[in-house]
Amino acid sequence: MLRVLNVLNKGALDIVPTFLYRPGTAEDAERIFRDLMFVIRRRRLARFADLQWDTDAARRPLLVRYLEAALSLGFACKIHADRHSCTGAVSMAVEYGAASIDHLEYATLDQARTLAGAGTVATLLPCASLRHGHHAPARTLIDAGVAVALGTNFNPWLSPPLNMQTAVSLACMQLGMSPAEAITAATINSAHALRIASRVGSLESEKLADVLILNTGDYRELAYQLGTNLVGTTIKRGSVVKDTEGN
Repeated sequence: MLRVLNVLNKGALDIVPTFLYRPGTAEDAERIFRDLMFVIRRRRLARFADLQWDTDAARRPLLVRYLEAALSLGFACKIHADRHSCTGAVSMAVEYGAASIDHLEYATLDQARTLAGAGTVATLLPCASLRHGHHAPARTLIDAGVAVALGTNFNPWLSPPLNMQTAVSLACMQLGMSPAEAITAATINSAHALRIASRVGSLESEKLADVLILNTGDYRELAYQLGTNLVGTTIKRGSVVKDTEGN
């Protein structure tokens, strides 16, 4: 999969590949830590090493070893925290300087305070909540001073939406975010979560001109136009990819 993404990354899309580790047996871990991660890094197939959080205390040494191996090889780290208890995940994300920690549907006020000011972005995935109905406490995180990003969490089993406009709308309707907060989370904050905010995420001099022009008279309509594609013109690196005439 990483090799496929590497090929696709040579086209019009900008893809930021991530290697996700789900703790298994100690034998599998040794192979991953000793061989696989080294090959991935040498071939530059992934920029991030992501960790599937596991609450089993017996697996904690594997989690620590994975993050330490990742950092030693020069990967930036992420943590996938979709468990009911994410206390350890938040602490670990801060300790190891993770670029982002994802999901956080069960985050508490104390965990939000731990994240605030740590430099780790909380990536919320409102589309994923459509399946289990438990929504991330966006207001608690934002009010505590945590930088919040948005993602679709697209995968074919649990969260099929590909449309970021849907994530923005659901963030407003279900997570209590304002349209301005949701747009900020989907653009510049998401760029920070990928550590590419110096190049993309906002309309500024010296950044890539990646722009969507929407068929709407007011940005606040994004909060209510669920299921309607408002994109009129797509500009990639300053060149029009698709315009309102369908070209």
